[in-house]
Amino acid sequence: MKVGLYMHSDPVTVPVSAPLSEAKRVMDEKGFSLLLVVDEGSTLKGFITKGALKGVKDWEAPLEKACFEARFAVTPDDTLEKAALIMIDNQLVLLPVVADEKLVGVISQSEILRALARALGVGLEGTRISLKLPPDSDGKVVYKILDALDKSDVKLVSVARGVKADSYQELIVRVQGISDKELLTQKLDAILRAE
Repeated sequence: MKVGLYMHSDPVTVPVSAPLSEAKRVMDEKGFSLLLVVDEGSTLKGFITKGALKGVKDWEAPLEKACFEARFAVTPDDTLEKAALIMIDNQLVLLPVVADEKLVGVISQSEILRALARALGVGLEGTRISLKLPPDSDGKVVYKILDALDKSDVKLVSVARGVKADSYQELIVRVQGISDKELLTQKLDAILRAE
């Protein structure tokens, strides 16, 4: 899953040469608390926050004197996982997307969360199966589980790693089309007992 598929490709920006009053006007009009700042060629120059505008005395001062450096950005080809980690590690709600130093979009926490939920099959009709694997189990047990699901003619929606504890490693599987839940449960239990 690439950032480019989920980003907003027409972000609201303010030119670095504009006065502070223009940034305030756009923020007030759009209800934003943060705006990205670009130059005439759409190169990302930084960002300005509503908090930075508090106490401004000269509203005609150039924006470049008050904007902050944008230290983090991703490209359209970066993964959503990379964008999510940058945002989590740096407590960001919005991340600029650049290509050849030009601002081409933005991605927010909500887009990343929506994409990851979709990838996990959240919201789709089906069954969520949570399995507790031995903490030191190798990938072979996962393949055995997937094989059992395949032989049970269920449609696999997603597989995800859950909590890792001292006594187990959780594997979360979402499936559709279980015809015999009891039989599938017995098959999966047998695989886990063999481990």
